[in-house]
Amino acid sequence: MTLADGQTNSSSLFDIPDDLITLKQDNIYTTTARQFAAFHKRYLQFPLPNDMLFPWLHGVDGYSNQQNLFFGVRRSMVPKYRGLMVIHCQDSETTSRLIETVLPRQVLFMEPPHQYEFINSYNKDVSINLRNFQNQVSRFSTICDLVLYGTHAQHLATELAAAQRRLQQERLAQIEAVQKSAGKRAVVNANTLTYRTIVIEDEFSVFERDYPELVMYDSTGLLMQRRDFVELENMQMREMSKATEITRNIWVGNTQDAPVSTYDIGMSSSSSSSEFSHEEDVNPHQFSICIEAHDLADMPLPSTLTLARETLNDLKDGQMPSEMIHFDMYATGVPNEKSEFDAFYTRLYQLLLFMEDQAAHDRRILIHCSDGYTESSLLALTWIMYHCKLQLPEAYLYLQRIRSFFVYAADVPTLRRIEHMLFEDHDSIEPQPKRKKSTTTADASEAIKRLSVGGVHLNGRADSDSDDEQMETQASATPPPIRADHRQLLDDAYINTISNTDIDEKIPDNIYRQSQLSPTKEEERLFPWFYSPRFEGSFPSRILPFLYLGNLNHATNPAMLKALNITHIVSVGEKADLDSSAFELLFLDNLYDDGIDSIQSRLSNVMDFVGRYFVENDNKRDGKK
Repeated sequence: MTLADGQTNSSSLFDIPDDLITLKQDNIYTTTARQFAAFHKRYLQFPLPNDMLFPWLHGVDGYSNQQNLFFGVRRSMVPKYRGLMVIHCQDSETTSRLIETVLPRQVLFMEPPHQYEFINSYNKDVSINLRNFQNQVSRFSTICDLVLYGTHAQHLATELAAAQRRLQQERLAQIEAVQKSAGKRAVVNANTLTYRTIVIEDEFSVFERDYPELVMYDSTGLLMQRRDFVELENMQMREMSKATEITRNIWVGNTQDAPVSTYDIGMSSSSSSSEFSHEEDVNPHQFSICIEAHDLADMPLPSTLTLARETLNDLKDGQMPSEMIHFDMYATGVPNEKSEFDAFYTRLYQLLLFMEDQAAHDRRILIHCSDGYTESSLLALTWIMYHCKLQLPEAYLYLQRIRSFFVYAADVPTLRRIEHMLFEDHDSIEPQPKRKKSTTTADASEAIKRLSVGGVHLNGRADSDSDDEQMETQASATPPPIRADHRQLLDDAYINTISNTDIDEKIPDNIYRQSQLSPTKEEERLFPWFYSPRFEGSFPSRILPFLYLGNLNHATNPAMLKALNITHIVSVGEKADLDSSAFELLFLDNLYDDGIDSIQSRLSNVMDFVGRYFVENDNKRDGKK
């Protein structure tokens, strides 16, 4: 099914030329592949009259006062419109199928008690739904000439033509009733059309031979064209969120980027070039470790990380293991209760240490999630804060320069708590006199002494085994801040102690304290966009290198727009009230972003506005005024 966009005079109707169809019986017509290709092309060029089809195509029949009030109508008669819909009448949905076709079960009830009746005739939903897409196919089919092809086309044509006749009688009765109650003016444009059932007589092989552009699946089931919008959306999403390197050897991508196996660079020289090529296809980025972020994750235990580290460290730097190593990571909804959060943070910190160690050994790590956009953001931002020593707002901007991402508003406090714990050796970010590394080390040593831990060097070696175990137990509650130098993965005894020893409940409050999430004045001065009440946790979506798609909160956060170098704003029906001296604004007034109003008449204004932006940028690059 195809709906061509555009404006048209309500009096003009699409119709199939008489010489392209042949009447057989009872409103059933036949056509050939050549004739169908001709009137199908003509229909695609015919504009869709938005003013006629909506709000009726939204599901509004005039039976609900709430619907009528919302859409501003007194009644909603069936529009006087003739569309074209093609129905695939084969047992297999993915064999010998034309493009832009629907299935019989999307149009008709195929089982009793309403067998071979239009689905829309029994759909009396009175809810208000602007995106009632699941009903639009069945609804639109009742105002279309229906073209059938396939092994069951002849049988279904008889039933479908009978259903069309019954539906027409119902509509004529409705028109008569409205005329009696509201007068002739209420039914001036009423739909009295007779719709046709058309059967394509040619074999499908004719389309394969003469009209391959109309073939979706060929007779063997091979997909010839990608026209499914859901599939195309998934492909575009995968392309947008494909794996990219955010720091050396640390990548973020979607689950499709996660290889099942690794490529063994130690394979014998006798291996064929085809095998080599296949392995590169399986793992093109040469990942050794994959970390999947999802809601039901069970984060790796320290002992699990120890086992993985031992396995990997037996290999040469850069060499991949024989089997891919997979870990899980929380995606969202991290527990807020202090003890549970601290347990989560301890595992998170150990995972960061593991990632840092393996990246230093030149092994590539992929952080991934199903869409490559949402669930992976928590770990990606945490890694950037940890590795690059950046505050959370800086990590946002750092990651945005490389790839788009999304963070739920509820996860921003979690990231703030992580930020404070990573930088907890600083009470605030306000400028402080620079300290030498020896001073930082001394401060860390003093904290260790207050925890009643024996003298330990920062490289993880203890003066005695017992002291080492006691320090390791306490470190599980408060891992070393990232400002400390010479961070290294601690030994196996340390990891095992963490996983098997209870945390000492007598840790002083000034050491093991609740993170304070309120920003300092300096933070608010440096990053006003991040601490603005308008900031919901995420940037607008970058759908093209120069084009973002956002909401009103994005458009009314000028500091964020400047941070993203966004200079031109197109506001659809919602005024952003930005400073015109700082931004170029195009406000599309008298237009509501509600799924009802058409933007068709304003597109030329938008394109001119965007075009001027490119001209101005080109002139700036060329040094012109």
